[in-house]
Amino acid sequence: MIWIVALIILVILGNFIWLLPPKSERRRMKLRNKAIMSGLTCREIKDRESLPDTIDIEQGPWLEYSIVSLTEEDDPVVVLEKSANEQWPEHTMVKPALFSKLPASAVRITFRNGCVAVLWNEDGELEDVQGIMDFLESVATTEAKPQQQS
Repeated sequence: MIWIVALIILVILGNFIWLLPPKSERRRMKLRNKAIMSGLTCREIKDRESLPDTIDIEQGPWLEYSIVSLTEEDDPVVVLEKSANEQWPEHTMVKPALFSKLPASAVRITFRNGCVAVLWNEDGELEDVQGIMDFLESVATTEAKPQQQS
């Protein structure tokens, strides 16, 4: 009789564990929760045309973490993409030291009207989310915005 009760309990526990999300998904949920609780917005980019050509879509999911910035309505959208040799463009007013705050898997920075966003595949830990937050907070002011090429 005890064996039957134990078997029923194991079946119930097994079904419960089977319903839990995988470990990788729980890790990504922690990253997104930290970002959201810190005031960032997270948006998954699924459209292949919206992603840089240099990345592998299979390395995703690719998410944009963004923060509100102080920009003028007529400011153009500026996109900075990491090159194939893992270098950020040098023609910006963003201090090179700020790029070191970003995780290695960050591939694009977008300055839009009202926000600054970093695209990455969440290949990292909570410290990487903190680095993205520090970077976004540093560049969200108008004096840190990229300078347009003439």
